[in-house]
Amino acid sequence: MAKDVLCAEAPRSLKRLLDPLSGLLGIPATVRPGAHIPVWPDPGAEAHAILHREFPERGPCPLLAGTALGDDALAHVRCPLGMTVRQFPVPLRDGGAGVLTLGPYFTNLADRQALCGRNQAADAALHLIPWVSPERHGLIETFYREFAAFAGSAAKAGAAKELFLANMSHELRTPLNGIMGMLSLLLQSEEDARRRQFLELAMNASNQLLGVINTLLDMTTISSGRLTLAEDCFDLHAVLETLFALCAEQAVERGLDFATAIESDVPQFLVGDAQRLRQVLLNLLHNALKFTERGSISVTVAVVPPGGPTDTVTLAFTVRDTGLGIAPDKQTSIFEHFAIGEPFLSKRYAQAGLGLGISKDIVEKMGGSLRLESTPGTGSAFTFTAVLRRPPADPPSLRPGPGRDDGDPAHAQELGAVIVYAEDDPVSQLLVRRILQDRGYVPLIAHSCEQLFDILGSRSVDMVLMDIQMPGLCGLESTRRIRDGLLAGVPRDIPIVALSAATAPADRRLALDAGMTDYIAKPVTRFELLAVVQRALAGKAPRIA
Repeated sequence: MAKDVLCAEAPRSLKRLLDPLSGLLGIPATVRPGAHIPVWPDPGAEAHAILHREFPERGPCPLLAGTALGDDALAHVRCPLGMTVRQFPVPLRDGGAGVLTLGPYFTNLADRQALCGRNQAADAALHLIPWVSPERHGLIETFYREFAAFAGSAAKAGAAKELFLANMSHELRTPLNGIMGMLSLLLQSEEDARRRQFLELAMNASNQLLGVINTLLDMTTISSGRLTLAEDCFDLHAVLETLFALCAEQAVERGLDFATAIESDVPQFLVGDAQRLRQVLLNLLHNALKFTERGSISVTVAVVPPGGPTDTVTLAFTVRDTGLGIAPDKQTSIFEHFAIGEPFLSKRYAQAGLGLGISKDIVEKMGGSLRLESTPGTGSAFTFTAVLRRPPADPPSLRPGPGRDDGDPAHAQELGAVIVYAEDDPVSQLLVRRILQDRGYVPLIAHSCEQLFDILGSRSVDMVLMDIQMPGLCGLESTRRIRDGLLAGVPRDIPIVALSAATAPADRRLALDAGMTDYIAKPVTRFELLAVVQRALAGKAPRIA
């Protein structure tokens, strides 16, 4: 189950324009994605509520009671204290309409003056609420028309950018899948040390390119409000063990000491998004490895003293290094998107300036925070917290990781299984066929879903691998037809695994909702492909994390 997370990046981007313009008007202004969904603190509304608290004898206020929004509905509603509020619809990037609120403000100077001097709290609130003369009302209308036009253009531009990045990601991942796949096959058979070194350098460069693509997509997903956090039970200790082993190996290669410490009260099983948690921690560790030339790197995981619901636990992860450190004037800006810690023309380390910004966004979605302590020349310590839920009293047994059940007799029976791969890209066809053949499976290639149906109707097949976007009938519709029993002689429960360059969480949900057994994002590694195939043939559920 996934948990949708509200993202306010679109309204916040409007706020950056709104603040200076509302300053010129002298009127509090805010934008919300819905009539009653606050995005950032609204000092005007807070001051309004304070005044009613200090003047209870004036009676309740219909504006604070949540009067329904109309084109000019609130323009004719008067607050008992003499204030009014104007609200207008503004387009947002997701195609919906947000709410631009101007006010509160007084329309009569005498009403405002009558409230002065009650007490310090009332006078402080009055300081935030201006009087607007009748001559300036026309300025409000002009401001709204200009702001709405700009917001509409910005929303269209944002939507076009997201569509472009999604399409470019798909087009880049398909050839990258072939490049990385062929390199991995060559590395398996190459014995010459010099040629193997060249292949490893090419693979490293491909992985670096893939990381940039993934990061750009993450940034777009977060900024558009489509980030989802999984709500699955996972083994935290197993996740950390695998991650630490990988980073320890890299640290040894660089001549660095690597130490880890997990406090004894850190739970083993938790409910949350293990993949996103791993992403944040891995990004901090990669930065530590990148910027530490000598010394050590350490990681500590501890439980923050409880202060919230009893069914949750807050963990603190600290990554400490003895690297270059970060100058004080850079310690805030490095968390901004596209920010890097050194001048571009002289920078020594490859970086896009996105990792820390995205990590901060993910951590905040997890109910935590990310902070930095650093001294130039001494090192840095990044600490982030994450709020996770405790599992039920009897947590479900987690299935073994990939490759751990090779000795299972059932796995021996899976070898020799007939697997049809529906894919129109020749390089992907060759790559997957070779991986499956080397493992002992019998691969068949279908260039379209129509050809897939012909194969399924003419012989016995154990499993289907399927690209989603193909000429003619798409993979989703093909899966639905199989699951609905529309293909005579084809078992409705045959394992169907998507192998697609579409990587957004929404794409995975669409595939699973259509009836697919599991989902693999391109570029795919030999290890991942075989693990998912083995799991699907064994009748196991999709990956937890």
